[in-house]
Amino acid sequence: MATFVWACFDGGGNVPPSVGIAHALTARGHRVVFAGRPEMAPRVTAAGLPATVLESSYAHAEAYAWHPRGRLFSYLTDPAVGDEVLAVGADEHADVLVVDAMFGAALDAAPRAGVPVAVMLHTFLHRTIDGWETLMGDQAAARHRAGLGAMADVRTLWGRADALHVNALEEFDSPARSPWPNARHGAPVLALDSRAKPLGTAHDDRPHVVVSFSTAVAQSSVGKLQRTLDGLAGLPVRVTATVGAVPPESLVVPPNATAVAFADHGRLMQDAALVVTHGGHGTAMRALRHAVPVVCLTGRAEDQEGVAALDQPRVAAFLEERGAGRSLPADAPAQDVAAAAGAVLTEASYAAAARRLAAALQTRDGAAEAADRLEGLLTT
Repeated sequence: MATFVWACFDGGGNVPPSVGIAHALTARGHRVVFAGRPEMAPRVTAAGLPATVLESSYAHAEAYAWHPRGRLFSYLTDPAVGDEVLAVGADEHADVLVVDAMFGAALDAAPRAGVPVAVMLHTFLHRTIDGWETLMGDQAAARHRAGLGAMADVRTLWGRADALHVNALEEFDSPARSPWPNARHGAPVLALDSRAKPLGTAHDDRPHVVVSFSTAVAQSSVGKLQRTLDGLAGLPVRVTATVGAVPPESLVVPPNATAVAFADHGRLMQDAALVVTHGGHGTAMRALRHAVPVVCLTGRAEDQEGVAALDQPRVAAFLEERGAGRSLPADAPAQDVAAAAGAVLTEASYAAAARRLAAALQTRDGAAEAADRLEGLLTT
């Protein structure tokens, strides 16, 4: 049995696949211990896995007070957080350190761990390189301005790891332009969010539309959700909206819709005709695995100040490129949402394209492939 310490960022699309891979490892007899900020721990422990809270997560948050996402960037970049990740690894006698691709402080400290290091990326690689260079550059700049020293660039942070594992299909990514010889693609890990709740079966013949934007608090948008519900209200469909951190009572839910905080997307999509989403890789790939076309509302809505949409426009572009969806800006009015949804529901080409893409996903087990890659580090 080996011990894997997982330095985790609790973004909406980060925790479920990380937990899915961890379950694959524990099923093989290994032990996985997560380490992250206080908001992360309940999501991991609810999935039956141990989690250590990094007490230094916000130790120097005041140094980032100038930043619109100061507490988040404090956690992601403070060298004290990276040092604490290494301390957890030492205390747990880690055999491998796994670090989320977005977690700059842990990535910067990782070479001092004294064990093999794997970087885990939960979206496209080649399509998103420019966005990652910008984001990690922003992290380094924030750390420097906070007076906490320099941080390496993303090419170094990812490139010096023993493995960079990409939980996305290579054939869905754009042509290779990666500077990282340690990068290898697997497949999407479509694990259930521990907060998801089962919903009853609806006896309704109308086409089912599933609406799901990011579950991350920082990306919550009442306006985008309301415009989407308003646009779908005039269509002959039934709607299930999973609204995450947006309080359902803050929305005017039309008669053809139900709004819940979290639900089992796998079950919802079994009978869905359309998914409307923010373009997150996990939600889009789950829709395609169920052969469901997608409408994406990507970018920054008017009530999402300071929110970066790193991979979402690229996911939306992929869907349009392959004919399996339509893309709209996050601030699209209700009538544009209605028009896009109506087109995707009525034009057979969208569903046909989704079925073609589903074939590539349905034969792959992303969690098992990632677990194989991590186990391979035990012999290095």
